[in-house]
Amino acid sequence: MLICKEIPDVASDYISREGSKRTRLMVAIHVAQCSNCRNYIRGLKISGNLAAESLRGPVPTALLQNLGLDIPDRGGSFKEPNE
Repeated sequence: MLICKEIPDVASDYISREGSKRTRLMVAIHVAQCSNCRNYIRGLKISGNLAAESLRGPVPTALLQNLGLDIPDRGGSFKEPNE
């Protein structure tokens, strides 16, 4: 049986459905019984979804300029400043 302290080490694999089936089952059992870890897993899922969503749109030119980066070429790479 997993304890709360071990959940952060296996949470990403649990969310992405990677790792062993046994470990994922142990996480599922623990999360079903522990509201704190259930909230932790829920927060990781929300954070991952927000991060993925933020990468779907184009990057504003002003943001690239503020970061000191040129507009990406068609290959998706960025030029380093002062090259």
